[in-house]
Amino acid sequence: MSGLSRMEVKVLLKLERKKSVTELANELGLSIYRTSILVTSLERKGLVKTEKRGKYKIVSLSGTKPAELFRKLVSKFGHMPLDEILSGRNLSLLAVLREAPLSAYELCIKGNLSRSTLYHVIDKLSSYGLIGKKEGGYFLVERYGLFREFAEEFYELQNTLKAKEFSEDSTLVWSGVGEFILSTREYKGKDVGNFHLTGLGRFSDFGMELIGTERYHYYYSEKAKGLSLEEVIVHALLIDFNPRTILYSIVLLLAYMDKIDQKNLFRVGMKYDISVSELLKYLKGEEVKRYPYPSMGEVKEIFKMYFGEEKWVR
Repeated sequence: MSGLSRMEVKVLLKLERKKSVTELANELGLSIYRTSILVTSLERKGLVKTEKRGKYKIVSLSGTKPAELFRKLVSKFGHMPLDEILSGRNLSLLAVLREAPLSAYELCIKGNLSRSTLYHVIDKLSSYGLIGKKEGGYFLVERYGLFREFAEEFYELQNTLKAKEFSEDSTLVWSGVGEFILSTREYKGKDVGNFHLTGLGRFSDFGMELIGTERYHYYYSEKAKGLSLEEVIVHALLIDFNPRTILYSIVLLLAYMDKIDQKNLFRVGMKYDISVSELLKYLKGEEVKRYPYPSMGEVKEIFKMYFGEEKWVR
């Protein structure tokens, strides 16, 4: 996962002014070769920039938002061990912590963390006073909000860079830790490496060929090898929560009601902050009587159009 190593943070901490790679190597007690690798990695991540001055390579913090926030962190919290706080999986947790308590289950889902890793990180960040616990959940202490802001912006920058490599005209629809959803005019195929076509554009895999909107949406994950039906539906609602998307999502849920994993649907909805409880009422034959949810008559009409009257079981 594209985070920061402790040594990368140590390099950033030395860049209060422009320095050559040789200067950095001497201050860090590293070889020029090792220092060059660290600088190249940080440049690729958008946190530093380099320039040639004669035979020397000069390094400085970049002008990206994460780099600006790092400057502020050093100014405000330079007395703290930032190399420990901002490295490894600590950054993943900092990106999803809020001032309102979140359960360990929610933090694992949102931060792509295993339960054991989560508690290890919580213990470490708690020892520095960054995390508190109440109501059975964990929260970021208010005065340390700058740490979360840096972590969020860092991952958004990494996701943006990776999205641009996939498609030059791409824009992020949603950004998370090691995963994101992008929008592009380019159709690249359904599954391209770790990129997967998603949203309404993927409904055709399940028998619903829909008229496109000239935009394609791809989900990227460093871990996932494919997409579940639950993810496709929640992604569609995240991309465009409108009456049309809700209607088609309900129809697809009803068509595959015997295969839908409701627990997974709730889990995926939690990750993206999309409530699925109203959708599930339709599976029970209930109707939600408020906009933008459709009437059961509308649902039935679209269902029959795609799956036939004989499959309608309500």
